[in-house]
Amino acid sequence: MSEENGGPTAAEPVVLVSHPEPGVTLITLNRPEVRNAIGWESWRALATTLVDINADDGCRAVVLTGAGGSFCAGGDIKSSPSAGSGIGAPAARLLVAQRMLRDLLTLPKPVVAAVEGSAMGAGWSMALCCDLIVASNTAVFGAPFVLRGLVPDGGAAWFLTRALGRHRAGELLLTGGRMTAPQAAQEGLVTTLTEPGAALTAATEQAVRIARGAPEATRLTKGMIRAAQDLSLERFLEVEWLSATLDITGPDAAEGRAAFVEKREPDFSTLRKSP
Repeated sequence: MSEENGGPTAAEPVVLVSHPEPGVTLITLNRPEVRNAIGWESWRALATTLVDINADDGCRAVVLTGAGGSFCAGGDIKSSPSAGSGIGAPAARLLVAQRMLRDLLTLPKPVVAAVEGSAMGAGWSMALCCDLIVASNTAVFGAPFVLRGLVPDGGAAWFLTRALGRHRAGELLLTGGRMTAPQAAQEGLVTTLTEPGAALTAATEQAVRIARGAPEATRLTKGMIRAAQDLSLERFLEVEWLSATLDITGPDAAEGRAAFVEKREPDFSTLRKSP
């Protein structure tokens, strides 16, 4: 089955999955002819891919990118967002997108976005769901919803308001404004800038460094970072205590202690199944 408006056929999947380095899974949005705009099939394929990655004990870090020199043009406005009947039918695709974005945000394994070209609308939201964003210094981010007669979706208003504050987010969302990668880096929305064409290489290098680390400690640390955004310090310290208690009784801490005593680098290369 192909995606609407000339998308890839069954022989050309809308989402590609590969393993460029040990412990690293690469997800590539694969509709370059429409700058990787996302329709029904893409959202569903991404959701299935995340389920598979979550269950893969061999995967320790993920890289998310787009084919053809562009990250993602956002939702495919040329394809119908509707399905079924009832009050939610006109925006049915949004529920599919929201579930996928929530799964991406909460994936226990760190995700690095590699952004070339443009990341627009829901494409920007997808990048913001990732733990690190590596972007070419010529990349552009945008939230052009109002210019299409639409309200922000995919969590864009939530992400940008929390990251930038009400007034700066309002400037972007109410005007459909854009932000260059260097501007996004200054605002803390991009973690690493690269030369054009080098974002995927740099993102993969980041993922390799993560994949070589302690898997359970990495997983728990990602959870702590997410909790810090939403909890008071008192509640966060409870999460910290629980995370430390779980970690210190596991193999990661044991290897870390042994490496310290033996004056060597720790070796977390043996893949262990999570409890």
